Amino acid sequence: LLACNSNAASLQPSETRHKEDLGVITLDSQGNPAKTVYYSHDQLLTLPTVTVKTERDPNTNTPATYTGVYIGDLFEAFGADASFDVIGTNSLDHYKQYYDRDYIAKHRPILLLKFDGKLPDDWLRGEGGTELGPYCVVHESFTPVEKIYGYVEKPRSSHAVVSLELTSYSQSLGRFTPKESENNPEILKGQKIAVGSCSSCHNIG
Repeated sequence: LLACNSNAASLQPSETRHKEDLGVITLDSQGNPAKTVYYSHDQLLTLPTVTVKTERDPNTNTPATYTGVYIGDLFEAFGADASFDVIGTNSLDHYKQYYDRDYIAKHRPILLLKFDGKLPDDWLRGEGGTELGPYCVVHESFTPVEKIYGYVEKPRSSHAVVSLELTSYSQSLGRFTPKESENNPEILKGQKIAVGSCSSCHNIG
């Protein structure tokens, strides 16, 4: 950890989107969008931020310095109801990823606001020309916790993020919870593998 800005800010969202605004979507109990508001990049920078160094950014394969907000801090920053325990990301290419409180506590993912001190317009492209902005989810470091048979947990990273979803486990990763044989250890292992490796590449809506 290189630096930490702990000054809290009261964010006033907009109902209309401007360039590089981050959409925040609140889902209802059925998993449908109930409300969408927008926050500017400048507003997000007023939240408590951290600046950390990583030995290898997986997008550019180079050392990097990240400045951003811990995903876990966004529940409070966006005034999320206590029933919401998952934050989802939506990317330009319709890629979706989910961050539940258990994963957040273990791996501390960061919503990236500055890459090597630069704003999104000046970010490097990822290998293969991938756009990283306007927002991206990164990790300072990552140590796998789940190792099941041949599966080893991988970081849940997201790039080209345009909006976040405030949702619940039951409406997101809970879709992988087995309806039967919940106490069967083999089924539970399969659930963990599905949550870790399939949640981002399957349509579970």
